[in-house]
Amino acid sequence: MSKVIIRGGAVVAPDLVIPNGVILIEDGTIAAVHPTGDAALPPADGRGATVIDAAGCTVCPGFIDIHIHGAAGADTMDATPGALQTMAAFAASRGVTGFLPTVISNPLPDMVRACRHVADYIQAQSAASTDAPVVPRGAAVLGINVEGPFLNPAARGAQPESGILSPDRAVLDELLQAGAGHVKIMSVAPEIDGALEIISLLAEAGVVPAIAHTEATYEQTCAAAQAGARLVAHTFNAMRGLHHRAPGTVGAALTLDELACEMIADGVHLHPAVVDLIVRAKGPSRVALVTDAMRAAGMPEGRSELGGQVVIVKDGVARLESGSLAGSTLAMDRAVANVRRFAHVSLAEAVQMASSTPARLIGQGHCKGSLAPGMDADITILGPEGQVVRTIVAGNTVYEGVL
Repeated sequence: MSKVIIRGGAVVAPDLVIPNGVILIEDGTIAAVHPTGDAALPPADGRGATVIDAAGCTVCPGFIDIHIHGAAGADTMDATPGALQTMAAFAASRGVTGFLPTVISNPLPDMVRACRHVADYIQAQSAASTDAPVVPRGAAVLGINVEGPFLNPAARGAQPESGILSPDRAVLDELLQAGAGHVKIMSVAPEIDGALEIISLLAEAGVVPAIAHTEATYEQTCAAAQAGARLVAHTFNAMRGLHHRAPGTVGAALTLDELACEMIADGVHLHPAVVDLIVRAKGPSRVALVTDAMRAAGMPEGRSELGGQVVIVKDGVARLESGSLAGSTLAMDRAVANVRRFAHVSLAEAVQMASSTPARLIGQGHCKGSLAPGMDADITILGPEGQVVRTIVAGNTVYEGVL
C-alpha cells in the first residue's frame, strides 16, 4: 500500500479551512483529514509514507477545467496523443488535476476524429491506472466537452461558421458514439429549430446540455432549461445580453436555479464588476471557473490558431483577425486569484468554483472536488502568494513548482 502524508498547511476542507491540517492518502485515495497537525496521526500511519511538508501553504482540492481548447502550443483538434499530453502537463503546472479537452465546431469528420481520439486517450489512461502503478504525467482527462456544432451562426464568436450545423439527431449520434460514453458537455443554441429535442436527448444520455453561441430570448432559454439544459457556457459572451425589458439569455442564466454558469475571469471576457455580479446572483455552488484557453496559453505572444482560423495574441488577449475574442490565454490558478479580487470572495469560495462545482456538474462530485475521506487524492498546494507549488493526481505528484 502506498501512503502519502501532507502536513502543516491550511487545508481547504468542505465547509471549513483547517489551519494546521494533515491529509493521509492511501493508494491514491484520501483516507483521513485531521485538524491538529502531526499529533493527529498515530505513529503507525506514517510508516513507509512519503511526507510532504506544506507549512506556510494552502492545500486545496485539485482544480478542474471543464472548458479548455488547448495550451502550450497544443489543441484538442490536433487529435494526437502528444497534444493531449502537452495540455495535461500545462494544466497541472497551473494547479489543474482534471480537465475536459474541448472540441470546437469544425467540419464533422474533424469533430468526430477529435472526439474519438480523446476517448481513446481516456481509455488508455484508465488502463494504465488499473493494470500497473503508472505515475500520471499531468492532469487527468475526465471527459470531452463538445462546443457545437448546433450553434447560431449569428452568435458564433470564434466558432468557424463552416463547422456550424442545424440540429440533426444522426450528427448527434455520430459525435456521441465517437466519444464512447465520455462526452460530458455539449453546447447548443436553444432557439434554432430542433435544438430543444437535441437538449432533451443529451439530458437523457447523461450529457450536460450547455447553452452557448446563442441569440435566445429569456423565454427560449427558460424552455431550454425545462428541456434539460443545466449549464451556460462562458456566460455573457456570444449570447443575447441583459436588458431591463428583455432579460435575454443572460437574464435567464442569472435567475434560473436550474442553470449553472461558466465564467472566464480574466478581466477581458468579463469586466470585474460583471464577475462580481455573476457570483452574487448564482453563488459559488452554481459558478464554474473555466479558462476557455486555446493553444496560445503559456506561449509567446504573436500569431496562433484556433479551429483553423488565424489568431493574434497581444497583451495576453487572443483575437481573430476580425477582432473577435478567440478563447483566452488564461490559466486556472490566475482565474482563482482573479475571482477573489473581482468578486471579493474567500479563498475557499474561489476554490469551490474551480473544484467542487465543476466536479459536480460533470457527475464526478462523489469522487472529486473536495478534500474528504473516500475522495480521489487530487490536490493542489498553493504557496503564500497563491502560486502553484505542487499538483497531485491520484496521490502522485505530477508538478512541483517553487515555494
